[in-house]
Amino acid sequence: MRLPGVCRGGLVAVALVVVAGCANGSPSASAPSASAAGPTSAPGSASASPEVTAAISPGLPSHLPGVDVVMDPTLVQILPAAIGAARVEIEPESFAEAVSDASFVASVDAAAFAIVVEAEDLASGVVAHLRPDVFSEAFYRSWRDSYDEGACAQAGGVAGHAEVGLEDDRTMYVTTCAGGLRVYHAYVAEREVIVSLFSLGERRFGEQLMTGLRP
Repeated sequence: MRLPGVCRGGLVAVALVVVAGCANGSPSASAPSASAAGPTSAPGSASASPEVTAAISPGLPSHLPGVDVVMDPTLVQILPAAIGAARVEIEPESFAEAVSDASFVASVDAAAFAIVVEAEDLASGVVAHLRPDVFSEAFYRSWRDSYDEGACAQAGGVAGHAEVGLEDDRTMYVTTCAGGLRVYHAYVAEREVIVSLFSLGERRFGEQLMTGLRP
């Protein structure tokens, strides 16, 4: 599965310019904020928190015709609303990229992509709600490997792996790319979601988002 939001598409493309620079030892970044609009929810999902900016581009439907995956901004509520003064924003263009991937559509029934950026620090990724009976350890390992490969392809390849225990017996998987980019994964069983992020910058926004998960 080639996960969009890692190798291509939308506002994340701005981040990938930085990743290329990071591989050369000179990271720098700036990115425009996504524009705010009304939230759209999947059936049965909670109303969007006012803390979360549901930035859906005008003209981009939450449920694309012929595609059985819902863009659900409420999924981003699992992440902290901000890191310091930097707010977590919905990144809808990457959703449109994601639903063009058949293996993503086969595994996920709702998703939201998010980004947080401030100066040279950035994290971007996906909160993906899995279809019934999709999750297994083998599936999760394949998901992580595919996501890591896509992210680290922009940053010198995979350099190492680590596991960190989080609250509620969850595990955070951390992949380090040769160029300094870090990739983070966590599975939240109560919500049946996988959170996968890539991050760059000394403040480690990705790690802060993961350790602040609010299931």
